[in-house]
Amino acid sequence: MCGTSAINRFDLTNPEDSPLKLKSTSLLIAGALFGAAMLPAQANNEAMADLLKVLRDKGTISSEDYNMLQNAAAADKEKTEAAQAEVKKQVAEATADMPVITTDGKIKIESRDGAWSFQPIGRVMWDAIDTDEDDSGADDFDGTELRRARLGFEGSIYDWGYKFEADFATGGNSGDSSEVSIKDAFISYGNKMNDMAYGVKLGQSHVAYGLNTKISSKYMTFMDRPWFADSSVSPARESGVVASLADKDYKWTLSAGLTNGEIDGGSSEENGSTFSARASFVPYMQDKNHLIQVGAGFLSKGGGDNFRFRQRLVSHKDATRHLDTAQFEIDGANAYTLDAMGIFGSFHAMAEYNDFTAERTAGSDVDITGYAVEAGYFLTGESLKWKKGYTSGISPKSSAGAWQVAARFETLEIDDSANSDEADKWTVGVNYYPTKNTRLMLNYDKVTDLKVDGSSVNYEPSALKFRAQAYW
Repeated sequence: MCGTSAINRFDLTNPEDSPLKLKSTSLLIAGALFGAAMLPAQANNEAMADLLKVLRDKGTISSEDYNMLQNAAAADKEKTEAAQAEVKKQVAEATADMPVITTDGKIKIESRDGAWSFQPIGRVMWDAIDTDEDDSGADDFDGTELRRARLGFEGSIYDWGYKFEADFATGGNSGDSSEVSIKDAFISYGNKMNDMAYGVKLGQSHVAYGLNTKISSKYMTFMDRPWFADSSVSPARESGVVASLADKDYKWTLSAGLTNGEIDGGSSEENGSTFSARASFVPYMQDKNHLIQVGAGFLSKGGGDNFRFRQRLVSHKDATRHLDTAQFEIDGANAYTLDAMGIFGSFHAMAEYNDFTAERTAGSDVDITGYAVEAGYFLTGESLKWKKGYTSGISPKSSAGAWQVAARFETLEIDDSANSDEADKWTVGVNYYPTKNTRLMLNYDKVTDLKVDGSSVNYEPSALKFRAQAYW
C-alpha cells in the first residue's frame, strides 16, 4: 500500500511529474534569483523581470504567479528608489555647508555658492640642453637646468581675487641670480556689466602689452619665447595698476596699465614709470577652434632710466649674449606691437612685430625691431585652445596623448650707430602631451644670419633642447 500510495502521488513515467525535474527547476529559479540579487538595484529589477518572463513563457510558472511576482518586484523597486532618494537627500543636507573640491588636473577648493575659492598652483620645467657655438669663441653648454620651479596660490572672495606665485628655480628667468623671483603678486577686482567684463589688478602682474610676452610658459609652442618677448623691449611683469575691459565672449579686449618696475625682494626697482595699453579684436569666429584674432599694443617709459637690451641666441644657458646694446641712460622710450593669431582646427599660425625706440640721453636714438612667425599642427586632431584672447592648455583626445609639430622664424635688429646687431633664427619643435597637465618638448634652434657690432660673422650657433614639464 505504501508503494502504491507513492506511485499515486508521482507518475515516474511522466517527465513533468519527475522529482528530478522539479528539483532542477527549483535550483534554476533559486540560482537565478540569487544572481539577480547580486546586481545593482536597477539591473536587479530588470534581471528579475527578464527571468520571470522566461519562466512564464516556458510554463515553469503560471500567469497568475507571474503577475503576483511582477507586482512584488515593482513594489520592491519603488521601495528601493524611495530609499535611495532618502539617502541622497540626507547626504545633500549633511554636506550642504561643505566646500566643493575639484581634482581634475588641479586641486581647487570653493564654496558651493561660489562666494570664495582657493587653489594651489605651480609648475616644474626641467631642461636638457646641448649647444654648439660654431667657433664663435664662446663656450658650448651640454647639461641640464631646472628652468622653472614655481609655487603659489590663487583664489577669490566674492568679486575680489588674489594671486601669488614665486619661482624657486636657480636664476629664475634671468639666470643671473640664485634668489627667489616673485612673479605674480596682486589683488584684483572684477565683475560683469551690460554683457561686458571689467577688472583691475593692484600689485605685480602682466604688463598690458605684447602677445608672446603674455602667453604663459605653460602653453608656449616652443621652449623659449621670441628674442624680443619678455625682455626690456617687451616687459612681462611690473608693479602697479592694470585695468581691463572686454566683451563677455572676449571677441574684443582693452587693457591699460601704469606701472613702475618689478618687485624684487619686496622693493621696487628704479626703472621709471611705464604706461602700457593693448587691444585685441576677433573679426572672424566660427567657433573657438576656427577663428582669427588681431591685436596691437603701445608702451611708453619715463625718462631718467638706465636701459639695456641683451639676449641669448639659442638657449637659456648660452655663455655669451651676442645681441647686446650695453647700458646707457635714456630720456624715455616708446614701443608698439602688432600681432595676429589664427586657429583652423588642428592648424594654428601666430605672428608678432615689435618696435622699440629708446631716446638716448646723449647721442642718437636706438631702435630695436623684431618679429616672429610660427605655425603648428596637431597630428592627433586636437586644436590650440583659445582663452580670453590668449592661448591655454589642451586636452588630448585619447589616453595615448597628443602630438604636435611646429616651426618658427624670427629676426631681430638693433639699429645703433655705435653698436648694431642683427640675427635670424629658425626653430623647429615636436611636442607630446601625455595628459593635459604634462608635456614633453624637443626643439632645435639654428641661427642662419648673424651680425655683431656692425659686422657679419661666419659662425651660426645652434642648440638641441629637451623639456619635461608639469603644472597644476
